[in-house]
Parts: sequence; structure tokens; C-alpha cells
Amino acid sequence: MINEAVSEEIMPFEKNPFLRYKMKTEKTTIEYLTDEELTKIEKVVLLAGTKMDIHRDMYVFAAYTGGIRISDILQLQWKNFNGIHIIIQIQKTGSPLSVKVPTTGLKVLEKYKTTETKPDDFIFPIFRNDLNYTDPHYLFKAISSATAYTNKDLKEIAIKAKITKRLHFHTSRHTFATRALRKGMRMEYASKIMGHSNLKTTQIYAKVVNEELDKAMDIFN
Repeated sequence: MINEAVSEEIMPFEKNPFLRYKMKTEKTTIEYLTDEELTKIEKVVLLAGTKMDIHRDMYVFAAYTGGIRISDILQLQWKNFNGIHIIIQIQKTGSPLSVKVPTTGLKVLEKYKTTETKPDDFIFPIFRNDLNYTDPHYLFKAISSATAYTNKDLKEIAIKAKITKRLHFHTSRHTFATRALRKGMRMEYASKIMGHSNLKTTQIYAKVVNEELDKAMDIFN
């Protein structure tokens, strides 16, 4: 649970109690979806209104809309959407963030908008509108529980989509970053949209994209 909380960026890295133990580490690879794989996730047939369907929509929305973290996705309310932008305060850093919602993201939002929707209602019906999540401890438990449930469903969705990669919610963030850079978005723009406090974090994704280009050139060998 602790490692999952850190990987999903619910718990700050420096708060991880396992940091006191030094272990030999290996280079980790960033798992992300290609355009084709993301389309497969979008096209998986699921029963509308089920938790699995909602979890898929959350993932797709994040993959297109700035790679918003699950801790922020879960807390999105309709008052955070002005018709064009999602405007929030990032859970992890407390920094303000404004992201223009692209066409695919708008289609996801339309699915959950009703005539009875209120500004304080959560966009994705995972958190309950009648509960108070202002207590930090209660909020942390709620996010951790919802994250574990979401990741469990995403693994099932990956199987249904015939994707062999290990799918969890944070891969939607990696997917947005690598797709944005491949499509020509400037690194500093991607960094701003993703709420990175340091450009070096975004440069990790640039390295991944450059490695892809290097592999592409191997066709000439």
C-alpha cells in the first residue's frame, strides 16, 4: 500500500519509510501506451455505469488531459471545469493548474454531465457527493482505496484490450507526456501542463522519445 501510494504520487517520495533502507537498484523503465494501445483501451466494450467503465474513462481523460494524477482526478468537481479548462490546485504540490480539455476529454465529460449536476458534485462518481473529504487522513485513505480499486480494474481492461504492458493509473501520465513530446509539443509547455516543478522531470520523457527515434533509425542497419 505504501509503495503504491508513492508510485501514484499520493504520498510524497520523501515520506516513504523504506528510504531508510539502501538497496541495490536497477534502472527503471517508464511504462506508457502508444497511440494504438490507447485507442484499444478506449474501444474496450464495458458495461456503462460500472466502476470498471468509470475507471477506464478516468484513465482516458487523464491520458489526453495533461496526465492529471489520480489524486486530482478523483477530487474533480464540476466547478473545476469552466467549459474549456480544468482548473485545480494540485494535490501533491498545492500549485494551481489550468489545463485546456481536448476533444476526447470533452467527450468523456459529456458522458457524466446531467441536467441535475451541481457545481460541487464530483465529475467522476467514485467519491460520494454526500461525504466530507476535508479531513486529510480520511482523504488519504479514500484516495488510496480508490487507487487500488482503479488499478485492479485497469489490469483487467488491459487483458481485454490484449495489451501486455503492466497498466496502472500513473501510466496515463507517462502516456500523455510521451505522446505530447512525440507530437511536437515544446518541453517547457509539457512541463507546465503536467505541473512539474522542475524541467528535469520532463526531460526524462524527452529521453524516452529520443530513444524511440534512435530505434527507428535502426532500420537502416
